[in-house]
Amino acid sequence: MNRIFLVLVLFISSTCFSQKSLRDSLFSGKLKADSALVAKSKIVKDSTKKTEIDPATGKTEVDPAAKQISPEKTELKYSDNNRTWKKFVDEYTKIINTEMLTTKKIKKGGYTVTLEYEIGTDGVVSTKNIICDPKSESLVNLIQERMMPNAPQLAPQVVNGAPRKSSKRQILVFVKEKN
Repeated sequence: MNRIFLVLVLFISSTCFSQKSLRDSLFSGKLKADSALVAKSKIVKDSTKKTEIDPATGKTEVDPAAKQISPEKTELKYSDNNRTWKKFVDEYTKIINTEMLTTKKIKKGGYTVTLEYEIGTDGVVSTKNIICDPKSESLVNLIQERMMPNAPQLAPQVVNGAPRKSSKRQILVFVKEKN
């Protein structure tokens, strides 16, 4: 009887641990391969420049022929929208939590905020709606003034080779603790 109980406890604990790691992988963005990527430009200089050192002066001179051939090229580096957005939300959730503690306009307690936003065809994030439960206009204004003007530029959704607007939702939880 004790052996069966021990095996049962080990089985349940391993199942719970695997579900926790699966949940962490899902929310960290490791499982979902999103096609929406953020493009960041990076300047790469052409390595065909020729330099010569003048023995009389010791100065470095660039070959005039190399000046004509050396245009700068740009490469695009992509990062995941989910990671970019999660990093942004984590950063500004901390900022808003600290500002909530200092203001007297927001009552003590827990607040669930549903943030509805839209990623435009150019990647600009715009706020569609902010819903707070329980209602707190001060918290909504704080999010509109502090968080949303600093939203990162995200890659637009591409459908059939053309960028499209996409609507997204983010649920945020804020708690103003009783002192």
